[in-house]
Amino acid sequence: MSDMNEPPMPDDNRRTGWAELGLGGTVQLANPGLRLGARVLDVIIGGILGVIVFFVVAAASFDNGTSGFSTGTTVVTLILGLLVGIAYEVWPTALWGQTLGKRIVGIKVVHAMTGEAPGWGKAMGRWAVPALPSVIPFVQFIGWIFTLLCYVSLTWDRVHQGWHDKAAGTLVIRLR
Repeated sequence: MSDMNEPPMPDDNRRTGWAELGLGGTVQLANPGLRLGARVLDVIIGGILGVIVFFVVAAASFDNGTSGFSTGTTVVTLILGLLVGIAYEVWPTALWGQTLGKRIVGIKVVHAMTGEAPGWGKAMGRWAVPALPSVIPFVQFIGWIFTLLCYVSLTWDRVHQGWHDKAAGTLVIRLR
């Protein structure tokens, strides 16, 4: 935040906790701690949903008389897991700018130009930049490092944008 808890002047390049939208107006940015809290909650909730998908597919696999996961069952599990991730992250971000974790901690993703919910393309891009590299076969370790750096990169950016925010043209703002 600025020294007087007010938005900075437009030519101010310091890290103040505020950002100007492309079409005018100023927003208060969510700090990295709030964003980390929301991410942890979202990982926990997403993990629970992933485990449910795993057990549903496993139960269906065993009902078919197989004794375990076949290659087809594994592929189905991965695809369903990916769809659950998209449904949990992209859909609410596109429409409202918030996942459940973001809603709980009081932050929101907005289009950097308008300050509105980002929409489908930006939400999908914002999700894909950190998520997809970590599922590429044979280079997952490098993908996980990229994903970590993607999230950590917001700590050294003036307006707290991670690489995924920069790629999508979004900001994460504080609501309370």
